[in-house]
Amino acid sequence: MQIKSSYPINSLNTLRLKSIASFFVALTSLEEILPIVDFIHNNNYKFLILGGGSNLLLPEHYAGLVIHNQLSGIECVLDLPDSVLIKSMAGENWDDFVLHSLKNNWFGLENLSLIPGTVGAAPIQNIGAYGVEVKDFIEYVEVYDIDTKKFLTIKNEECNFSYRNSRFKTEHKFIVTAVVFRLLKKPKLNISYGDIAKQLGNVKAPSALDLRQCVITTRQNKLPDPKIIANVGSFFHNPILSNEEVARLCQNYPNLPVYPVDSTHSKVSAGWLIDSLGLKGYRLGNMGIYDKQALVLVNYANATRDEALTFAKVIQDKILATYGIQLTIEPIIVAE
Repeated sequence: MQIKSSYPINSLNTLRLKSIASFFVALTSLEEILPIVDFIHNNNYKFLILGGGSNLLLPEHYAGLVIHNQLSGIECVLDLPDSVLIKSMAGENWDDFVLHSLKNNWFGLENLSLIPGTVGAAPIQNIGAYGVEVKDFIEYVEVYDIDTKKFLTIKNEECNFSYRNSRFKTEHKFIVTAVVFRLLKKPKLNISYGDIAKQLGNVKAPSALDLRQCVITTRQNKLPDPKIIANVGSFFHNPILSNEEVARLCQNYPNLPVYPVDSTHSKVSAGWLIDSLGLKGYRLGNMGIYDKQALVLVNYANATRDEALTFAKVIQDKILATYGIQLTIEPIIVAE
């Protein structure tokens, strides 16, 4: 284990914002956690756990310790008649884990294919796409509590999962070390969502791999590869509104995409709201809106977090003025 100082982390966040950490360490084994935590406590440093950096807005200078979670390994911990419990260490690449699961005939995560980031970030953000949220497949999450210096197992019902949120996002004291998923032995495909339904509707008996490829193709057609164009995917949450609010909006905007959440609330498309104002391709300085997907903000040059937030505010103000809806930012805004 080596703790480095004044370490550039531009390349470790997919929006590639200019950022330097006061201290940096790569976490490669559970045995390294205690000395890392001692370093934090002994020096009274704040800390940031970094996985794939795909959902973060980093400051130009992070005055603390960045811990790059590189814990690796995947194993089956319980084989049941209809399902399996699969444990993945937090540093595993998420999409590699989805593909690994399908190759072993463990089903359920197909709709979440090609989402960037690591397995450890999945429960923090409660990642979701095409009608599926990862919370529906998480059995429990293994963490290290930095405050108590103890390893803990947190069951699904204790994770406080909600739309793109969890207790791991709000309680800043956990290092996610592993996630245990309950996956199915027989596929139960969810192909009812938007573009997926259109593409697979005419396919007779589609397989889980067919669904995965459909999701990949759909994402690639709409979302830029962060390795080529710096971005964090969806920049804004899809607003969840009361059904009464949605009904009023649809009177004036009948083409507004609406997705029921429960008996009283529905989700509307933030991307549609932005696109309806003709903002695809709009650019201001180093930041802009991707020309193929209005929900994606991109860093064209050497943007800072402040530039990204200023640009986002321009978009938020336009949506608020037109629709009376306050868009909220999806990525985690990291304090200096």
